[in-house]
Amino acid sequence: MLFEEMKKIGIAGTNGKTTTAKMICQVLREQGLSVGFISKEEISMDGEKLETDFNYLNIENIFYFSEEMIKKNIEIVIVEIDDSFFDKKVLQSIDFDMIVYTSIEMDGIKNATEIKKYMDSQKNLLNNLSNHSIIVVNADDKNSFELLENIKKRLIITYGFSSKATITASSIEIAPIGFNCCIQRGITSLYDIDLEPMEVPIELNLIGRHNVYNALAAIATVLILGISPENVRKELKGLKKIKRRMNKIDDTYQIIDDRCENPASFEAAFEAIQSVDYEKLTIVNSIIGNKGIELNKRNAKIIANWMRGLKAAKLITTCSIDVVDDQDRVLEGEKKGFYEVMKENEIVYEHKERLEDALHIALSHTGRKDLILLLGGSGMDEGENLIRKFLKEKK
Repeated sequence: MLFEEMKKIGIAGTNGKTTTAKMICQVLREQGLSVGFISKEEISMDGEKLETDFNYLNIENIFYFSEEMIKKNIEIVIVEIDDSFFDKKVLQSIDFDMIVYTSIEMDGIKNATEIKKYMDSQKNLLNNLSNHSIIVVNADDKNSFELLENIKKRLIITYGFSSKATITASSIEIAPIGFNCCIQRGITSLYDIDLEPMEVPIELNLIGRHNVYNALAAIATVLILGISPENVRKELKGLKKIKRRMNKIDDTYQIIDDRCENPASFEAAFEAIQSVDYEKLTIVNSIIGNKGIELNKRNAKIIANWMRGLKAAKLITTCSIDVVDDQDRVLEGEKKGFYEVMKENEIVYEHKERLEDALHIALSHTGRKDLILLLGGSGMDEGENLIRKFLKEKK
């Protein structure tokens, strides 16, 4: 088995994995633990990124990184479970101590066949866990609970807003986030530390209801890993910014960058900014490339629905042809499908093929009391760098 002698934590779901995983990593590192992190986009040890070709993240490469982490005396490895890991047999040689589910949103999955394949893969993952393994699951997410139907002899810890959850939240504020974390039943950590029911005040420099869920998932995980509630509170309050996760780019201008690739993530981003005070709103959306026409139509529908209700909103769209490679290039059918929805809903927009041009227009229309919201997948990954370049030239 890989990563022997380490505690192995898998983070699964369709939305919220990266934010949850990064929270967990930061809390553990700040508490003096040596932490490894593996995702389709990053492999790191104690926060130091390792160079690798992510197109070929297969079992042989994972074996190599396992050996490197053993040499570095990594104590806990966090694996952000991507769908591609199932196809590449990456997970079969990892004996997870804990699997944490964020949320499972079906609207980002292409069709019924792909949905069944996704759910079957997740069920196989859980069925192959050892009897000592713990499953952490969102009590408010019916799709996650479907995975547990035939799971026996595993400890299941729930989190969410439900009063039945093991760990829940009350007195919630979402901009910035603050809530009372309520541990409603006793928990025994992986290190046999008993934790009694209690309440802990939590503050986070993030916004949005979805990030309350992500925080609860992270809290449940680190408590099970033996971090005390008071230290969890302290480390989350000092949480560093997480790139492209409702990340505020600049202190002078209100610019928020969020990675959105499916309808649920777009919905969460728009819901989150309802608590932000601004005069005018400019949305810059990078159309999702090479992911299918239907997904882009559904994303467009969410944007159109919100555009009708948002105050003083301007929409700028882009295909980001200046920053994406062939893997993320917007296909003609995807572009056409996106704009068909805009036309059907009578949404006025301005389109620029290049991301740089779209961002330049956004900044030229924006004052210091306005808000720019950067949305999209890989096509917006260079957004922050370009914005910072423009702002530096502006000074």
